[in-house]
Amino acid sequence: MYSDLYKAWKSEKTSQEPRALSSDFYTKTEAYLSGLEQETTSIDDRTVKGRIALREKEVITRLLRELKETRLRKLVGIIQNGGTINDANLTEEERKLLKEFDNSLQAFRHTKVETKPSTPEEIVELSVVRFLQDIPEIVGTDLRIYGPYKKEDVGSLPDQNAKALIIQGVAKEIEVREVARSPKK
Repeated sequence: MYSDLYKAWKSEKTSQEPRALSSDFYTKTEAYLSGLEQETTSIDDRTVKGRIALREKEVITRLLRELKETRLRKLVGIIQNGGTINDANLTEEERKLLKEFDNSLQAFRHTKVETKPSTPEEIVELSVVRFLQDIPEIVGTDLRIYGPYKKEDVGSLPDQNAKALIIQGVAKEIEVREVARSPKK
């Protein structure tokens, strides 16, 4: 089984498309690995035979993981690019995965996106802050761009953004008081 796994791994690394694997390839490989795990639990790892068995288990585990990841990456890439996948090259597990993925993708594509009814712009409460250090542009909770600001600049930001910057120690709130105007003479 080791040589079959190695050949599949090596072949997969050198091809653009998923290479043909028997439909029960993973089942056989997992069964072989399970047998190795049982063998290594009852073997003395200080002996040459024990160390070889442990190393074989490690290598097979790594090869199997890399083979699965490589094939999955290829399958996802083909799907993203709108290509077709040769079903005959896939294992049972991969066919099942692709079927579930396809069902999920179809469901996702057919879901309606809820949108808010268009309303006049919401009023956003602003806070005035003094910046304690330079900061780049930020996107406010109202989706507007603020900044960039230099140290000691004063600016007004949406309350939530201002509070976050204050907590981070980047800004300090400035209290703004209303000034009563005297009547004109």
